[in-house]
Amino acid sequence: MKKEAGELHFVKEADKYIRSKNLDEFSTIILMCRSGSRSSKAVNMLAEAGYDNLYTIVDGFEGDKDKHKQRTVNGWKNAGLPWSYKIAPEKRYNRSVKVAQNTTTK
Repeated sequence: MKKEAGELHFVKEADKYIRSKNLDEFSTIILMCRSGSRSSKAVNMLAEAGYDNLYTIVDGFEGDKDKHKQRTVNGWKNAGLPWSYKIAPEKRYNRSVKVAQNTTTK
């Protein structure tokens, strides 16, 4: 299967970011996005690149939309798991690294 340019870019940038945190392809890495769809794709791409210990939060952070188009169905936040909008700076994703790119249009 031919890799798309965006996929190759993601893997290259993710690898650079992961290694900058003194991690490698054998480290435990957990990926999460809003609904779980992008993080599952990212896990697959990294697995194909040789990463071995990857996890994704299946329903994402906010989960699926209900009939009113609100994200109240499932996901980390709706399961009552701990979360906060206040994240320690050293644990934040640094957008300047551009590890993941949102390619959806609004």
